[in-house]
Amino acid sequence: MKSTAGIKVDKFTAAVAKMMRGYEEISLAEIKRRIECGEYLYECDYIDGGGIKRILQMCEKLSALGIGYELFEHGRAADIQLLKNLIESYEETAREVERDIDREVLGYCEADSEELS
Repeated sequence: MKSTAGIKVDKFTAAVAKMMRGYEEISLAEIKRRIECGEYLYECDYIDGGGIKRILQMCEKLSALGIGYELFEHGRAADIQLLKNLIESYEETAREVERDIDREVLGYCEADSEELS
């Protein structure tokens, strides 16, 4: 099972092609082929926060265009909320890592200043 997130689209339209070309340099023929073959229009690694954000942006654009889509994670149908929660989790982890780094640096700075005293 692949560790990916992806999006499939119901039908090929000029609007879908234009949207997709805003995310990836890809030919119209390749966009059409992916849709007609039932392949992911776009996919990324499950841990690629930027890629998942692009998928969520695509969902918004497709919804605004009235075009149906289906989301997948690890090869199974997924709900949009799952991907939103995943992004929130990644962002929280990044904030925690940043806080830990700040604390570690601050701790070293305080230890150095105590040694100089």
